[in-house]
Amino acid sequence: MRTSRLATRLTLAAALCLGAASLTGCENENDPATWVGKLSATNKRPAAMRRLRQMWESKLATTTPPNNLRDPAVQAFLNAVLPAVNEAFVDHRDELAVRKEAIEILAGSGDARAIPALLNALEFSPGNSESERIALRAAQALKELHPANNPQVVQRLLATIDRASGNSGSAPAIREAVIQALGAIGDRSAVDVLVRTLKKPIDQQEIRTARAAADALGLLGDASQPVVDALIYGLYLNVRRANAFNNCGRALTRLGAAAAVVPRLIATVNGQNPEVTLLINSFASVPGMPPVPPGLQQSTAIDVLRNFADRSAVPALIALLTNRETVGNVRGAAAETLGYTGLALPADAPERGPIFTALSTVFNEGTPGGEDDMAPTVAPALVLLGDARTVALLVRRISTREMSAPSAVQYRLGLLMPLASAVRHDTFAQFDTLATTAAAQLAAMVAAQPDAASEIAPVQAQLATIRQVASVAHDCDDGNLACYRERLASPEKNVVRKAAYMIAWTGGDNPAARQALLAQAANPDLLVRRSIHVAIDALSPHGCAECITRLEQVIEGERGQESKSLLHLEAQMLISRLRGRT
Repeated sequence: MRTSRLATRLTLAAALCLGAASLTGCENENDPATWVGKLSATNKRPAAMRRLRQMWESKLATTTPPNNLRDPAVQAFLNAVLPAVNEAFVDHRDELAVRKEAIEILAGSGDARAIPALLNALEFSPGNSESERIALRAAQALKELHPANNPQVVQRLLATIDRASGNSGSAPAIREAVIQALGAIGDRSAVDVLVRTLKKPIDQQEIRTARAAADALGLLGDASQPVVDALIYGLYLNVRRANAFNNCGRALTRLGAAAAVVPRLIATVNGQNPEVTLLINSFASVPGMPPVPPGLQQSTAIDVLRNFADRSAVPALIALLTNRETVGNVRGAAAETLGYTGLALPADAPERGPIFTALSTVFNEGTPGGEDDMAPTVAPALVLLGDARTVALLVRRISTREMSAPSAVQYRLGLLMPLASAVRHDTFAQFDTLATTAAAQLAAMVAAQPDAASEIAPVQAQLATIRQVASVAHDCDDGNLACYRERLASPEKNVVRKAAYMIAWTGGDNPAARQALLAQAANPDLLVRRSIHVAIDALSPHGCAECITRLEQVIEGERGQESKSLLHLEAQMLISRLRGRT
């Protein structure tokens, strides 16, 4: 009997629906309008919003390619639902279940019509995990939208930095996304807040926030002294063993040499930056902070100066390098930066002579193989500089009595590699004599101590690599660009580096050589890519538009790969120098 009554009711409902179809139409669960109409009813709103979110995800999944916001079906869906979803989100801020579903449509739409709701989401309740997660999704969407010429958006984003003041829950991620959105929007009214954020004392810092602030300041392009000082300050931040060095370095590069970055870095090297000094001194009061390495203030600033390759830094760097009281890591950083700076200068630049003199003096100052021996540290800088006298310097050092002994053969390889990198075609025989002697000594050691063969084998392999590097000079006449370009395709990374340096030392403006170098612009090895950058730099005295385009393509293609951050920093530095020459 009960079954009969139920069937009767269902039949009657169907009849009523069919009978009313000509007047109002039945509900169509696949029509977004059906669910939009229910958003105004309190008891129906949660289920209606959930259904709309499901329909939204289904629409995106069926586009070609998936998640194509420009697909006509996706656009039709947004036109039908976005205004009502926006309104329901704003009008019912206490209904977190509804807002949680709605934010997926609003944030994923990529549509400016969602901005009012996204800004509304930023007024979240600190400590409420659901409210914070909704705000985070909104901040990330605003970062992607980055609507320009909208002061209201900028002011609401700035206010959110203070609202998301804690370091628990989603607050750090919200701050990060909001600051990234400010950088993408490009409104310089955000500069003061970002500067204050980056320059907070160490005990108030959160590293994701600091990194985002540095990136945003670089994008905003304000080259004022407060911005430069904040970014230099940020180079030294160390929060639970994480730092913002690369972010601040990239931002300083974007500002460029014209932003008075180099003078402020030189002042920091010379100990004339009280804010940085105070920050470093404050590390001692932070629990768990590792000891500050000697010379941190100087070496950090020098590392950034290296990428500017600015001749105005040469006197300060020479003074540090040649002062025996300077700690070793600072002297090493100064040597490397002088090498890069000299290579980037024109061949007839007056600074090149003093750079070579300073490097060669320090190269020779200590006892060969002794604790005071700076030769292995300075040799790579001499190679970079590309001065032809470097080969004779290295040969003399390797040929000293202390270095010639069989017991010193392994240590000697530390200078044989720079010699292989520096040698030219007409001096190859000098290298070959020294390498042959080393090979014979290693073979004799194996013969005398067969049990030690496994320990000596890696040294022999290292020597084989060194000889392979030098083979570029043997096979290619000096200045033979075609031969050097062929070697750029070698699978041995050190051969590629050698070929790149040989090309760099030819100097001049050579488009064909640059094209061969640009083919290696995305090489995964840090040292290879650095050598490629050096060679491009040396072959572009008047700038290089195609180099800038290619380097920017590489950076964009590797966006988000943290392992490539240093490579991108150096590429940005090179781009900045190339732009300054056009």
